[in-house]
Amino acid sequence: MSLPASVIALPGYYVVYGLLALIPGAIPSESSGAAACSPDGVDCQWSSTGDPAGWFHVTTDVIGILALTCAAVLNVLGLCIVTARARGRESTT
Repeated sequence: MSLPASVIALPGYYVVYGLLALIPGAIPSESSGAAACSPDGVDCQWSSTGDPAGWFHVTTDVIGILALTCAAVLNVLGLCIVTARARGRESTT
């Protein structure tokens, strides 16, 4: 992302992320895990508990992509508006 739209998009993303994290079941309060590998290190198995919910990962990824895309589009639109105004001033002088 680039300025100026990122000034709004980036903090907005983290606010939405924090609000989603408040939903019960989104992020557990504790997490733990265990892993075991064979002596040759080829066959490894692991398990974990307390990982964030799957919908939480997907939703925050989608919101992050949308924030980046919207910021880029707003930056391009802003640049087009500034350029058009500058051209309008040049033609009137």
